[in-house]
Amino acid sequence: MSEETSIEQTGGVSNVSNVSNVSNVSTPIPDPTLGRDPVRIPFKFHGDGGEFFRIWIVNIVLSILTLGIYSAWAKVRTKRYFYGNTELDGDRFDYLGDPVAILVGRILAIVLLVFYQALLGFAPSFFSGLIGLLFLAALPWVIYRALRFNAQMSSWRGIRFGFDGGWVGAAKAYLLWPLFGLVTLGFGMPYAWFKQNQYLLSNYRFGASTSTSTTEPNDFYLVALAVFGFASFGGLVLFGFTSSLGFNGMASDGEFNFDALFALGGLFAGALYFVFYVMIFAVYEARYFSTVYNNIEISGNYVGTSVSIVGLGRIVVGNAVLMLVTLGLYYPWARVRMTQYLQDNLWIDAVDLDSFVAKSSDGNDPLGEEIGEAFDIGIGL
Repeated sequence: MSEETSIEQTGGVSNVSNVSNVSNVSTPIPDPTLGRDPVRIPFKFHGDGGEFFRIWIVNIVLSILTLGIYSAWAKVRTKRYFYGNTELDGDRFDYLGDPVAILVGRILAIVLLVFYQALLGFAPSFFSGLIGLLFLAALPWVIYRALRFNAQMSSWRGIRFGFDGGWVGAAKAYLLWPLFGLVTLGFGMPYAWFKQNQYLLSNYRFGASTSTSTTEPNDFYLVALAVFGFASFGGLVLFGFTSSLGFNGMASDGEFNFDALFALGGLFAGALYFVFYVMIFAVYEARYFSTVYNNIEISGNYVGTSVSIVGLGRIVVGNAVLMLVTLGLYYPWARVRMTQYLQDNLWIDAVDLDSFVAKSSDGNDPLGEEIGEAFDIGIGL
């Protein structure tokens, strides 16, 4: 008896159809990363302060001698040094920016900046206000173009990073939400930080894989609370301590005591306040860095950091003091020390770092980045 006959006798034509349908059902391909334990892979930084000093000083001298033209090459050399000395899982990062393209973008940015300043200086007050509004409208374009350019010029293992944000998202993140923070007398500013972080990390990608952030608004309110608490409590303690020793520049009768300002005690008090103000910055940076980088995920791989207030504070205070003592010549070592500390405390809990695939970009335009630099806009992670 044939197979076809037996099928018909046991179930008829409908069973034959069912068998045919079953044979056409595709078997899902299992995800090879399922059930795999993550492996902690640390970042490593191989830079050296003396080595970077030679690059830094040559960049300054050549930029001066060429009336700023060499600054584009200086920028690329600096970025390539720090990218090329950053290692992850045995491979180093690369910066792909073209100094000629950056120079052209920088020239255009400076021309637009001069034109903007000229309009503000000679235009009537009404038009000055209108120009200011146009500048605000252009600001989100500058921001997202700079973010896109910086991302596309960064690569690891031959795969470029990317940024897919647009003008509307940038306008909300960098105009609307900060305005909300201002009208709420600062109480809404941590929420603005949260929205900016969401805009950045929901649009960053590595190859074709988009990153996400698991932060909540409360995380950024805790950052603000830490800064406010340290500044308030630390300020009261420091003021009480210096006042008890008579180092606050005030005499016992309430009159301003000029002698106390020039006494050794006054210098000691000034040094304490200097360290205190630098530590406020360190508290903010450490808490913000930890909040952002402990909540980044990309294709099942999670970023983590152990940056602490005490650890970062030692670096920041030490760098600030040595920068003052050396009149700025310590800058290369300060930058390397800071980068070294951050990299030593940064890692990825990786499930699979080999499955990322590249994604074609839509062209690279350095104009947005250089306009952002000309207007002194600090953006990005």
